[in-house]
Amino acid sequence: MELIIDPEFKNLIPPMKPEEFQGLIESIMNNGYDDLYSIVIWNNIIIDGHNRYAICKELNIEFPVSEKKFNNRFEVMNWIINNQLNRRSMTNEQRAYLLGKRYQEEKKDECMPRIKDDVVPLITIRPLDNIVEQKIAKKYKVSPNTVRKAEKFANAIDEVANNANINPYKILGREIKGTRKDIVELSQKPAELQKEIIEKIEKKEIPNIKTALKEIEDEVIFDEIEEYPEINANENEYSSPFDLAEKIFDVINNYKKEYDDVDMNFIKNTLEIFNENLIERVKL
Repeated sequence: MELIIDPEFKNLIPPMKPEEFQGLIESIMNNGYDDLYSIVIWNNIIIDGHNRYAICKELNIEFPVSEKKFNNRFEVMNWIINNQLNRRSMTNEQRAYLLGKRYQEEKKDECMPRIKDDVVPLITIRPLDNIVEQKIAKKYKVSPNTVRKAEKFANAIDEVANNANINPYKILGREIKGTRKDIVELSQKPAELQKEIIEKIEKKEIPNIKTALKEIEDEVIFDEIEEYPEINANENEYSSPFDLAEKIFDVINNYKKEYDDVDMNFIKNTLEIFNENLIERVKL
């Protein structure tokens, strides 16, 4: 029996760890397929049981199928999300991601056209977001603020995963290391830069997202100091190296006001570089 794999549905489900997948293969080979765990489908599309399906196809083993009835993709996605959120093995990041996705889907559904009594023309209902937030918050016993943050996190995960062409669970499963704050910050960078950073982390050239973002920040502040107009002005404008130093400190202080997280060691090293080259920059 040939079933359809929908990438959007599949990406809502955490992939098995290699050792877990191998254990499932051995279990099916040695004991046969356990009929208690049928592959769940909707319109011939798998919505639960992707790993078991892949193994059975590879081993040419028959498998049971359970058909679910849904009206649309929205209902399918919410079923998958709810099914995953009920599993205790989920990490906090994975739960936050799915909670954010659930909120997104609920807002889409609330804004879908409605038909009343098969007579009234299509009506689009657009409730305030906070009503949907409260609904989701109550269902999953969290605060509305948690729901909003979860959506922001889910958007960031999807943005980075899409641009880097990877499964979201590579980040959520911590193969790509980064805090929620780091991931959100990375999602706001240009698409090509996101892809480049993820590729470097996968190749072990960079340990995590935070380190990559720090390298970018260091490059920016160095470039700003190097290209600061007054520093590159005519050397006769300065009566002493102290004038040049004052200009440098102005740049640093302005940068510190704009950004909360500044690497003071980098600033120290930068000033040492300028100190070594002051004679070349300012005529004594």
